[in-house]
Amino acid sequence: MDIVIIGAGNVAHCFGHFMKLHGHQVKQVISRQADHARELAELLGAAYTTDLLDIDMEADVYLLAVGDDVLGELNDQLRLGRRIVIHTAGAVSIDAIARISVNTGVMYPLQSIRKENKSYPAIPLILEAGNDEVQRRLFALAQSISPSITFMSSAERLQMHLAAVFCNNFTNHMLTLAKFYCEHEGRDFTLLTPLIKETFQRLDKYSPETVQTGPAIRHDEKTMALHQSILQEYPSMLQIYPLLSESIYQFHRNEA
Repeated sequence: MDIVIIGAGNVAHCFGHFMKLHGHQVKQVISRQADHARELAELLGAAYTTDLLDIDMEADVYLLAVGDDVLGELNDQLRLGRRIVIHTAGAVSIDAIARISVNTGVMYPLQSIRKENKSYPAIPLILEAGNDEVQRRLFALAQSISPSITFMSSAERLQMHLAAVFCNNFTNHMLTLAKFYCEHEGRDFTLLTPLIKETFQRLDKYSPETVQTGPAIRHDEKTMALHQSILQEYPSMLQIYPLLSESIYQFHRNEA
């Protein structure tokens, strides 16, 4: 298929790379920032522009790989008639681009994406289509770049996006706080690397609730009190610690 990508960030880079790799032609990249548009266009062998008025009107699919707030601006500014237009956001309804075209869809990559990465495990793609024709074309495009495809409504996709925030964004912030704490206390954060890897590798064999450990699940009040006394200099961590500990305890108490 011939593709026009609007956006030049992480998701645009990822999708552009996979589409080129699997035989599609990215004809044009559009971004407000000329250097970003040029960089991605050169990688993909595409033309580029910073002006929506110069958009190539002969593509099969128009991929809106932009921030959630920008989708609203595009919905006000861009008119593509019956051309297929899809966005890539996890928490934005398909209706957010309804004025751009009568043929709309969503292709949300359920993965944390960095443009520096050129290789990923199979990325689950969550699709939504406004009509049968878009569904057929969108499925063909998605199937060519990923073996993991699921159709969901906007409401269902939002639920998955929320779960992803807990799995990835919140987890990464916990690691960030642990690193900050170690550095501030003069401890070596890298000593925790094997533990971090083991925590996630266990998911290949076990459900997370079956391998929960630590003082909270044991309701070890003495150890938790010691931890919280140490955290007096770290108000954010001190606020989080009892909330997470209580959540762990209550969840496993109710499941028992």
